[in-house]
Amino acid sequence: MAGAFVGVAVAAVCALAVALVVGGDPPSWGLIWRFALVGAIAPGSSQGFFVSSIKAIGPARSSVLVSTNPIWSVLLAILFLDEGWRVAVLIGTVLVVAGGVLISWEPGLGFRHVGVVLALLVAITFGVRDVVASQFTSETDLSIWWAASVVLGTAVLVVAMIGLVQHRGRFAAGVVNAAPSFVWSGLAIAVALPSLFAALDRTRVGVAAPLTNAAQSVMVVVLGAAMFGARERTPRILAALVFVVAGGTLITAT
Repeated sequence: MAGAFVGVAVAAVCALAVALVVGGDPPSWGLIWRFALVGAIAPGSSQGFFVSSIKAIGPARSSVLVSTNPIWSVLLAILFLDEGWRVAVLIGTVLVVAGGVLISWEPGLGFRHVGVVLALLVAITFGVRDVVASQFTSETDLSIWWAASVVLGTAVLVVAMIGLVQHRGRFAAGVVNAAPSFVWSGLAIAVALPSLFAALDRTRVGVAAPLTNAAQSVMVVVLGAAMFGARERTPRILAALVFVVAGGTLITAT
């Protein structure tokens, strides 16, 4: 949880710095509470679920289930935003999810029910975040950097509360120890979240969510191959990359 706090906190500071320079007028209180709600859902509470899921069933199996989040995003968008069913998008979403599962999956591992539920809750919170953020960004001209600042700032508070409850006096020491390793992830989040908001403002959730997941999966493969060599260029991972690229192509062609 300390690492998650460092990453989100770094991202919040970066987003706020950019918002102050190029974000224009700051948000009103009416907008702050809306985007604060998004931040409390994800990446706020989702971090607690994810850490607990990892403890229960391990990081690989948790990632397999969390990678189903585009399906929840698409289903929730159809239910609550009246986004129509499109066969190509649905097939593309399934391919992207299948690719993410192949990247994360480890053969021969069973599941514990509690961990499965927690990991699926993470995936669902991402879907809720996408739908709620899409609705809010379409209703306002607020800069994506201000929106990201509010979301990440709220997430910092939520993650801090979870960390303090779980670890009490050890949380501060954990944050200090985790800082050098998680600064870079914070910088990545500072770019990724505003980019997601920009995408949700310009296109449907059913397009933005699967493509975001596809880009993430591709980057995992590319960076893994660059850092760890042949160990991360197995036939399974290459097949996963084919699924992700094919799914992304189907989605963007609609």
